[in-house]
Amino acid sequence: MTLDLDEKLGSVQLEPSGSVRAGHVGTWRLVFTVGGYGVDEGGTIKIAQRFASDWETPQFVDPSGPGYTTVVTDGEARVSARYDPKAHERPWMKCIVIDVFDGSLSPGDQVVITLGDSAGGSAGIRAQTFQESAHEFRVLVDPTNASLVRRIPTSPSFPILPGDPVRIVCVVPTTVECGSPVEFHVRGEDEWGNPTEAPAGCEITWDGPGRGTVDGHWLTVHDPGAGRLVVGWKAQTFYSNPTSVTADVPTLRHFWGDLHAQSDATVGTGDEVEYFTFGRDAAFLDFTSHQGNDFQMTDADWRRLNDVVASFNEEGRFVVFPGYEWSANSPAGGDRNVFYLEEGQPIIRSSHWQIPEVPSDASTPAHPVDELFRSVRAHVDLDKVMLASHVGGRYADIRKPEFFDEELGPLVEVASCWGVFEWLLWDAFDAGYVVGIMCNSDGHKGRPGAEGPGAGQFGIGGGLTCVLAEGLTRRSVFGALRERRCYGTTGPRIALWFSGNGAPMGSRVDTNAPITLRARCIGTGPVEALQLFRGRELHSESVPAAFTGLGHSKRIRLSWGGSRIRGRGRRVTWDGSIRVEGNHITRAATFAFDSPADGILEQDAGRIRFRSRTTGDRDGIDVWVRDARSGSVTLDSPVGEIRVDLASLEDEAVRRTFPGLDVHAEIRRYPESPSDRDVSLEVSVPPLDDAVTPYFVRVVQVDGHMAWASPIYIRRVEVGGEPA
Repeated sequence: MTLDLDEKLGSVQLEPSGSVRAGHVGTWRLVFTVGGYGVDEGGTIKIAQRFASDWETPQFVDPSGPGYTTVVTDGEARVSARYDPKAHERPWMKCIVIDVFDGSLSPGDQVVITLGDSAGGSAGIRAQTFQESAHEFRVLVDPTNASLVRRIPTSPSFPILPGDPVRIVCVVPTTVECGSPVEFHVRGEDEWGNPTEAPAGCEITWDGPGRGTVDGHWLTVHDPGAGRLVVGWKAQTFYSNPTSVTADVPTLRHFWGDLHAQSDATVGTGDEVEYFTFGRDAAFLDFTSHQGNDFQMTDADWRRLNDVVASFNEEGRFVVFPGYEWSANSPAGGDRNVFYLEEGQPIIRSSHWQIPEVPSDASTPAHPVDELFRSVRAHVDLDKVMLASHVGGRYADIRKPEFFDEELGPLVEVASCWGVFEWLLWDAFDAGYVVGIMCNSDGHKGRPGAEGPGAGQFGIGGGLTCVLAEGLTRRSVFGALRERRCYGTTGPRIALWFSGNGAPMGSRVDTNAPITLRARCIGTGPVEALQLFRGRELHSESVPAAFTGLGHSKRIRLSWGGSRIRGRGRRVTWDGSIRVEGNHITRAATFAFDSPADGILEQDAGRIRFRSRTTGDRDGIDVWVRDARSGSVTLDSPVGEIRVDLASLEDEAVRRTFPGLDVHAEIRRYPESPSDRDVSLEVSVPPLDDAVTPYFVRVVQVDGHMAWASPIYIRRVEVGGEPA
């Protein structure tokens, strides 16, 4: 009798079956029934999950601890289990590895894997924190001790669904015309950032100058000014992003996008249709792209992606660009995003590592990155392509002149879900490049535009790119990006303007006289500072009045941040404590923490214990003390310690640096209740003798979120227009 693959390898059942709530802590049993091949002594069973999954890591030693997992069999062999995050091929990398020894398993024997076994007191294991239409426990078996596993066809899959909403997100256009109705969007979010339908009972009103009318999901503001929508729900208040209302149609409007994330075509989650549907209907993006890793995408994948992109692109509503991620190792130049204006362009890969069946040709593979530049120039219309430098698992190394092409790649990404990477901008300045700034998610959760950090290995919630464009069309958005008329944020839709003698951000300005730089930001929350940088050095800043004369404020802000290295292992673990001696903590609150899995663990009148990781970003805790000027405050972590006496702490922060990339800790007094959201700056700067001098602005909000405007590049010239 001939056995089919199910009968040869075996079958698997999941108990309980059915949908799972994102982040739920529970117990699940996988029952593997051995097939006709049996499993030989030395054979292996693997329970694999995708790289992006943040399902809690199973452990096998502490029956009372979280994630406790057991593996037993009724067969004559013995089994042992371990967890290995890189035990199978990408993207099915995260594995429980089960070894069979002291005998073999016969057909019909069972192996039971209990995830979150609670018999010994464990609360269970936390499920993946983000939604997925078909999450799979991929069960693989090597029945022959050949170190070659095959997938069991009955590997169980099930949907992971959002939980109940705990907050409201409201999105309005950043720039609108006075008297013209504009559509706004509302969604709920669960505790992990998964979107839900807007819950019933929301009351939406206008907060701003003049009269604003809300009619369903349409807003009409009848007078110029800046304001926002207020959403009341269950005795809570939520605010939209700010909107600037002008008397006339603005020449350049703000459009928001996430240009860099992935689906399950490579290492992400969900298919491309789900991906673009989320970006349009849940994240409320104006534009986006898809950036699958080149070495994993077949020609068929690339054609399918182009077809889906074309079907979603809708001028005036939702602009979508074809693209991919050129994913070479950093010594070969590192990650580059490739964006095309239209479909039908070639995918020029760094390698064919996971797709050896795809033949090479005159254009691909192209390695290292200077070969990519040459191949693009040889095979693509340069008006239809744009590159950007990205920091992900691999970081873009742009320090070698041959590894950067300013014409092809005018943008650098300074924030994504991997962290914050201002050092990439410093690299560009040090080399004399003229670049613009973007921020995206590089999301792997299938949630472009609203990635969220979950509980996994990514550092922060991701970023957004805002372009200043004439309209929402491919050519307008693409042109704004190429001209560096864009800025990036760590996620919120902060309104930002920056100009030099009227020229917008990203411009080159030739002058032989002082130039007036003007900047304005309207935050999604109170603003701490609007800062002007000349190159990497802080030139000047505008701070609200609340941030001066703080000597008697009882609010003390402790913050820390930075990353270990440029590469994949950049995370800094800060888990530690805050001690207050000779005083009392009356309350405490976190800011800029990225995941519900982090934060304050324990607190009393003299001590706070916390969990925190940073990857170039900043985390922090505000403490309110009983007496503003008594005693001391100490931050103690594995990275190092910083201590201040409150009697000597005035407006200036006390800062200490540690080894790494901007690894630092800081203690400062902070305003009790800062509230200014609209901050402006105007500075006159002379042209310097340097060939080109970059100036850019950075916004820092009280909640820790940030924005960076693309620089304005000033070149000193003589009266005739020639360089000085």
